Amino acid sequence: MLKRILINTLLILLVLSLVEFYSFNKTKIENENFKRQADRLEANSTRQYKTKYRLLKPFNTEIYRNSFIKDNSNNIIWFGCSFAEGAGLDDNQTPCFKISELTGKSCINKAKGATGTQFMYYQIIDDNIMNDVKSADYVIYTFIWNHIQRLYNYQVNPLIDMFNLRYKIIDGNLVDITPQFNPLYSSFFVKRILNKIIYEQAKEESYNFKLFNKIMKESYNISQKRYPNSKFIFIEFPELSKKELPDYEVKELESYGIKVVRVKDIIGNIDIYDPKYWLPDNIHPTEQAWDLILPIIVEKYMTND
Repeated sequence: MLKRILINTLLILLVLSLVEFYSFNKTKIENENFKRQADRLEANSTRQYKTKYRLLKPFNTEIYRNSFIKDNSNNIIWFGCSFAEGAGLDDNQTPCFKISELTGKSCINKAKGATGTQFMYYQIIDDNIMNDVKSADYVIYTFIWNHIQRLYNYQVNPLIDMFNLRYKIIDGNLVDITPQFNPLYSSFFVKRILNKIIYEQAKEESYNFKLFNKIMKESYNISQKRYPNSKFIFIEFPELSKKELPDYEVKELESYGIKVVRVKDIIGNIDIYDPKYWLPDNIHPTEQAWDLILPIIVEKYMTND
């Protein structure tokens, strides 16, 4: 009996070890692939733009994709993730380029793929990061539902700490609690636990929006101090998951002074989920999507100023 228990225990430990070995090796390969991908992005190509591995500390402005400058002092600052950055698009297909052409204003790109609301806040509070933009007529933030989950991400890759930037409300203030990389995060079982924690935190946030609202309100208030009389436009872009902000949350954001533009509401009967509006990855919008949306936004919310 004891021998059988010992054998079974050893078999279980062997299986667990193999799972962990696979998980650690998979993470190592993912890290190496990320580094190679970042190296490739250093190449001079209209669709490829510079990135860095360690993106926050110290902050490196080379992470940004191109901005588009006009010969005037009227600026649009655009925050967001890969949607706003124009992932998969050439420079002249990106939303920043197109809105600059539509308005005749400079568009300063402050968007970065895989980030979210907290990265906008991280930038806008920092004088060193924002000192290249002396004035602005508009501050735009492109929101997708996944940004709610990104508020709670852990750093599971030693190369991409910017993607895991985190804040917590302590005594009414936003405090940076970005988790440091831990090799144990490569563990299959640790990942499962962390993913469960993230899921539960994001689930609660999706009902009360406590942290999200605090970051949005602070970002809006700081933007008004930096750029008096500027307008803050919040663009909610649908995801193929079809998850979206509830109406009560939209009203909350608008109570701060933020203009919420819901893409689904401004395009009438057009089906934004039509495949022509999504790149083959089924994640990011096509140039056609921006050509549909941006003229409406400019006409309704950015004219007669």
